Amino acid sequence: MDYRLAKGVDLHVIPTEQFKMTHILIDFATPQTTTNATARNLLANLLETSTHLYPTQTALARQMAKLYGAFASLGVGRVGRLHTVRLRSSFINNHLAQKDLFIQVTELINQILFHPLIDDGEFDSPTFRLQVNNLTSSIKALYDDKQFYANQQLLKLYYNSDSVMQVPSFGRISDLDYCTPASLVQTYEKMINQDKVDIFVLGNVEPERVCSAICQLPFGDRDPLLPETTFYFQEPHEGVFNKREQQRVSQAKLDLGYNLPIYYRDPLYPAALVFNGLFGGTPYSKLFTNVREKAGLAYYASSRLAPFSGLINVQTGIQPADYQTTLEMIQEQVAELQAGNFTAEVMREVQDALINQHYAGFDLANNILEHHLVNQLLSLPEQTDFAQQINRVTKDDVTKVASMIKLQASYLLSGEK
Repeated sequence: MDYRLAKGVDLHVIPTEQFKMTHILIDFATPQTTTNATARNLLANLLETSTHLYPTQTALARQMAKLYGAFASLGVGRVGRLHTVRLRSSFINNHLAQKDLFIQVTELINQILFHPLIDDGEFDSPTFRLQVNNLTSSIKALYDDKQFYANQQLLKLYYNSDSVMQVPSFGRISDLDYCTPASLVQTYEKMINQDKVDIFVLGNVEPERVCSAICQLPFGDRDPLLPETTFYFQEPHEGVFNKREQQRVSQAKLDLGYNLPIYYRDPLYPAALVFNGLFGGTPYSKLFTNVREKAGLAYYASSRLAPFSGLINVQTGIQPADYQTTLEMIQEQVAELQAGNFTAEVMREVQDALINQHYAGFDLANNILEHHLVNQLLSLPEQTDFAQQINRVTKDDVTKVASMIKLQASYLLSGEK
């Protein structure tokens, strides 16, 4: 059931008896820029830890405990060129609580979103400084993971220098220098008043009662300035951007970026999924069976298809001395797929794995909500024939996709020169 609460604000109710918990997702979407990701992430951290009524994280946690352990948090994400701030809440169903817990949780969400700890046009300074320090530590911790670090360096190579895709959805430490308690109020007001808002409620609920409760959230009309297309398109380069970096690491990281101009729900998208499964996306893939298992060249070897930006990302962990051999063997696996050198049996295993993974994902409420959110942001209808589309993929479809990929970037992080 879909309801228009205000211009640019939509409610989507998904009644189901599948879960004992009720789940709420409120998504704020706006085009990502080179500067707004960091501020929006910091804002999410501030909103989830303090309000005027509950000015400390402890006070807010105590209130959630009173609501039978209700959970509410905020985080950021990205769908193509859109940056999103997402509030997620989960709590036991009303009939289990034997009281109207939905109303009480909605009021708590109201406090979090519409009554933040702002006085005299500024966020509370001690809380602001604490969250700046926490976010700095969190981002540093991410980059301490060398596999994550290598992948971020590859993306910097792959995407054009002026592309917002070079900026992670969680932001950059350097941008925190430009955030102040006053500037973040501007970020907050822009988000709450101008972003496209989609609200999802999943659980054993009555749509009309849900709508009545959610309507109490004081969202106003807005004209979201969304891009004509959410997808990120980038023309492929003629050559390959290569970079080698030396750090004190025991295991080298070789990451590759391939351009594949096929996007989510395109006609060839099912074939792209099967191709990626054969390349490095499943345990039946060539990267896993040939590069990792048979040749023993990699501690890990996998590929990932980015459905909103036309990228296939390969990640491997190797010995530094095996760099050139591994690079050549990865390229050989691409050539094998282009030539159709894979069996019908392996392709069937991949197709079955993709189908099982897809439907197993719907056992988790957050995956269901994410699925519906993506459809809303991309203005796509519900997909009901995923298995049929995967099963219809032919060998020729896979080789066609394989012929379309083009190596664009290669990054090596090594402990040796």
